[in-house]
This record gives sequence, structure tokens and C-alpha cells, in this order.
Amino acid sequence: MAGEQMTNDEKRANVLKWAESQLGVIEYPSGSNKVKYNDWFYGAAGHNYAWCMAFVQWVFARANLPLPVKTASCTDLADYAKKHKQWVTGNYKPGDILFMHWGKNDAITEHVGIVVSVRDRVVVTYEGNTSLASQVNGGCVMERNRAYANITGAYRPWYNV
Repeated sequence: MAGEQMTNDEKRANVLKWAESQLGVIEYPSGSNKVKYNDWFYGAAGHNYAWCMAFVQWVFARANLPLPVKTASCTDLADYAKKHKQWVTGNYKPGDILFMHWGKNDAITEHVGIVVSVRDRVVVTYEGNTSLASQVNGGCVMERNRAYANITGAYRPWYNV
């Protein structure tokens, strides 16, 4: 698509293609948070920070749609979305950046992933730093099914159609 203007559907598909291509990537060694997304985000190897948001940033950068806020903080991007009227709390669409929480306070953003699809009772996502054993620090890129009870909301970049 070089030289052409991408439609919103093409942007979504490109983001999802890049995210899907990363399924199965793991940090090494296990439990270290050492992974290529942190290396890219921080500009050097060896950073051992939680990396769910660094994964999302990496995917959007690879899709040639860099996010307007370069942050590794879920809260910072969620705040940006709210301030710029790009925050949604329902009708999630592929390519939305979904924020999740695990406690009683549904305003908190503890984890992030990219919406793949929506089913009856769950939102399907591609996420970094997750696993079946740990929702938010699992060390793997996976497809996950997220219950609405754990969803804080989503940032909808460029998809206002």
C-alpha cells in the first residue's frame, strides 16, 4: 500500500497482522521481563519492566501507525484517550486498545491488549506479557478472551467511522 492512503479497515487489519505475527514470543529468561519490545521501547537491551504497553507500542509502530503518546504506562494512554474523546466503554472494534483491571476498582488500568474480535461474553485480544497463570505479568504474547467485568474501557485510534 506504499504511496496510498489506508482506509480505517486496512489500518485495523495491518495492526492485527503485526500483533498476530508475535503470538508465542516469550521473555527470556522466564520471569525477567527481558523481551524485544522493552529493548525497542527503551532503546537498549536489559530493561526488565512490565511490557504489555511496550508490546502495543511496538505493534502500532510496526504497522506505521505510531501512537500519539510514547509511554509504557497503561494509565497515561488511557488518560490521553479520555482527554481526546477517543475513549470508548462498549461496542469494541478490532484494533481498539483495550484496558483491563483485576480488582474492585473498574477505573484502574492494570493491563492492555489489542482487540481482535468481540464474542457474546468476551472480547478477544492479542496481548503481551500475559499467560494462563498470570493475567498481567506472564511473559508471553498470547490471544486471550477477556470478560467484560475486567474491562475498564478502550482507546480507539483512527477508527472513528
